[in-house]
Amino acid sequence: MDNPIEIETLRRFLSPERVRELSKLRPSRVLCDATLCWVFIFMAWLAVWAYPVWYVILLAIPVIGNRFYALYIIGHDGLHRRLFRSIKLNDFFSDLLVFAPIFAITRLNNQNHLTHHRNLSRGHDPDHYKYTCLNKNSVIDLICYLVGGQSLLKGIRNVFLGGSKAFGEKKGRYSLRDIVLIISWQAALITGLSLAIGWWAYPVLWLVPVFVFTFLADNVRTFLEHGFHSSDADAPPHRLITYWAPWWERMFLSPMNMNYHAAHHLWPSIPYYNLPLADQELFEVSRSDSGGLLWRRSYIGFLASYFVAVPIEDCIESA
Repeated sequence: MDNPIEIETLRRFLSPERVRELSKLRPSRVLCDATLCWVFIFMAWLAVWAYPVWYVILLAIPVIGNRFYALYIIGHDGLHRRLFRSIKLNDFFSDLLVFAPIFAITRLNNQNHLTHHRNLSRGHDPDHYKYTCLNKNSVIDLICYLVGGQSLLKGIRNVFLGGSKAFGEKKGRYSLRDIVLIISWQAALITGLSLAIGWWAYPVLWLVPVFVFTFLADNVRTFLEHGFHSSDADAPPHRLITYWAPWWERMFLSPMNMNYHAAHHLWPSIPYYNLPLADQELFEVSRSDSGGLLWRRSYIGFLASYFVAVPIEDCIESA
């Protein structure tokens, strides 16, 4: 069955009226969550400033990266324009507090992400490389993927350099406003961290945490939330998976309720803070007929089973 038809069939599990209720926005929740994330990041920088010793630095790195990853998930809702009712406010908030610090812009990045939603598991999905078995069919290839060896340049091309043109998307350009935001953030980060802590602070206390605990963590999460240890042809066409994982797995791999990924793909209008309730109702109504939806108990458990499963038999490009 073609993927859009399959997903439309699965959406019957919640009524349109219930989806509208769950899709109500609470901007105050967004403001509170984003503020707390930045508070933790600044507290980690402050701790290193006060005690610039190796063990404080090692503790600060995951705090900075993980709390920015939580911000990044909030920004993911911004890509769907689900933070505020005003698109202008939504994009400015996302750009100012999430994307500009990592050289990105909501208005441009959402093209790549929405293309992924429209074409999940089909040839036009720009994120297909993140969960296909084709580039993860040996232990070495899988490790290479997990450390970003296969994804960094491809992700940059898709998101920043118009790689989604290959999927029929018209890529926009950075405006003066976008450039000013990005340059201002980088100038503030480089200057502030260098003057307060040292010349090494920008790469060690910003670039490294964001790369390891945001980019790599999100890369791994995307694979695990759409991946199967079977050939792509044998995987369910929609690849919708939710993780009821332990809290520590969720903290590092799916903050801000991103583990409820099936509900998010079925109803992208539901904001991150309402996904647990949507998942609970989805699970209850789908017990008799799950439609191929899956609930897994552990990210690490599935990853370990994938290591055992490779090489995967008949791992070929699906139609």
